[in-house]
Amino acid sequence: MAGEGSKPKATIDDAHAYLRSVKDKFHNDLDKYDKFLAIMNNFKTRRIDRADCIIEVRELFEGHQDMISGFNKFLPEWLEIS
Repeated sequence: MAGEGSKPKATIDDAHAYLRSVKDKFHNDLDKYDKFLAIMNNFKTRRIDRADCIIEVRELFEGHQDMISGFNKFLPEWLEIS
């Protein structure tokens, strides 16, 4: 059972839904979407660590709190971007 105060673990469906929301949000700025995909790929292939991934996403989505909030779903509470 999850500990008190913990949030449910994000699913692959959550990840796909979030990717769709990023693409929809930036449909007029696909470069931003491509940069997000590159950040995620760099993290997946361990070219960047979790801290750098979070920093890059925070900078990329600056001014788009909805995208940051969506990304936070995939982070432990103590690492969430505020």
